[in-house]
Amino acid sequence: MFSDNTWGLCEYHTSGFTDGELEALKEYDERCTLKGRFDLEELLHETGLEADEALRLRAGELARWHDDLLRLMADPRIENERRRENAFGPPYDDHGTGPYGGAVARFLAFSAEDYHRHRRGYEHAVTVWALGLQALDSYPPDTCGLDLDNRVLKLWG
Repeated sequence: MFSDNTWGLCEYHTSGFTDGELEALKEYDERCTLKGRFDLEELLHETGLEADEALRLRAGELARWHDDLLRLMADPRIENERRRENAFGPPYDDHGTGPYGGAVARFLAFSAEDYHRHRRGYEHAVTVWALGLQALDSYPPDTCGLDLDNRVLKLWG
């Protein structure tokens, strides 16, 4: 997900990662090797397996990703230190209050978004494969949300 040279990037008006946060986030990043987008053809090419075996393999990988993300969220090293130090109520951090600092909260949001995007793509591919559909227009396209201004479902892409 991240390379060694991106961990030091910063954003104005946001506290950087603490050493403990960096350690926990890097450990998570090393465990999670899946990309944000799912591609069945790429999976088949990478594994050399038949579709049913490859999809079962990916289901297990998604389960581990989910567990890793939950484990990261419970890791005490990423708790907002300012929250622990404030004994008089919820502390203020970069975005108000919460269990994480602003940078960690954004990292978790991006990681969860990647997980959900990959899972939605996986579920769409499994459905198309299970129904034996081949033509692209034979099953509704995978969508990612609503575009209320244009009154349409937003498609991935």
